[in-house]
Amino acid sequence: MTDAIVITPENDVIEILTPGLPGPPGQPGPQGPGGVQGPTGPAGPVGPSGPQGPPGGFVVAAVVPDVSHLPAAPTSAQAGQVWLVGTTSYVVYWWNGTAWQTLNMAAGPQGPPGPAGPTGPAGPQGAVGPTGAQGPVGATGATGGMDQLLPASWQDASSLLVTPWKALPGSLISYSLDGFGRCQLRGEVYFQGGNPGDASIIMTCPPGTTPTQNATLAAIEDVIPTRVYRVDVRTDGNIVLRFPVPQSTGQLFLDSLIWSKE
Repeated sequence: MTDAIVITPENDVIEILTPGLPGPPGQPGPQGPGGVQGPTGPAGPVGPSGPQGPPGGFVVAAVVPDVSHLPAAPTSAQAGQVWLVGTTSYVVYWWNGTAWQTLNMAAGPQGPPGPAGPTGPAGPQGAVGPTGAQGPVGATGATGGMDQLLPASWQDASSLLVTPWKALPGSLISYSLDGFGRCQLRGEVYFQGGNPGDASIIMTCPPGTTPTQNATLAAIEDVIPTRVYRVDVRTDGNIVLRFPVPQSTGQLFLDSLIWSKE
C-alpha cells in the first residue's frame, strides 16, 4: 500500500484520499518487429574421419576360387586392390580396413564417348591378291618413221685412257649411250712403246656404263695382215686387252666395242 495523499482544496477542510488496490493485468500488446540478424558465429571443430569407402577404378591383386583363399588381410603393397572370387563368374572383394567386403558392381548410366585414341602403327603387308583380268587393248600408236630417230650423241672419252695407252694423233676417243642403255666406243688408240702385255688396262668405262657382268668383245689391230684381239669390259670398270701376240703394235680400233650395262 502506498502512503496517503493529503489534499487541501479549501481552508479548514482536510481531504484524505487512500489509494485502492491494483487492478488486473491488461491484455498483451502486439508483437514488435524482428530484430537485425546477428553476425555469423565461428566455425565448429572438424568432425571425425568417415569410414573408408570401396575402391573406384581398381587393380586386381589375385583371382581365387572361393573366399577361403582370401588372405587374412592384404599386405601394404596390396592396399586399395581387389580380389576376384569365383571360377566362371566372379564376385569382387575389397578390404575395408577391418574385414573383407563385396563391392557393389551395379552399373551406373553410360558415360559420354571418350576421345578418339591415337592412330595405331601400320599393319604388316598383306598377301598379294589374285591377278586381275586383262585390260582392254590400248589404242594403236602413230606410225613411226626413220625421220623420228634421234642422232647419236658422242661424248669425249680421251680422259678415260690409262697410261701408256694414248689416242692416235688425229683420232678422237669418244663414247655414246643409246636409249637401251648400250655403250659404244669409237676412235683409235695405241700402246706407247708397243708390245702391250696380257690384261693391260686400255681405259676405264664411261660414267654409268660399268656392266653387271663381264663382257667379252673383239677389237681389230691396225696392221697388215689384220689381227683380232679379245677385249674384256669388266665389272670393276676397266676395259682390258687380253692375250696379245708378242711384238704387237697395240694399235687398236675401238669402234667394235659395244656393251650393255645390264
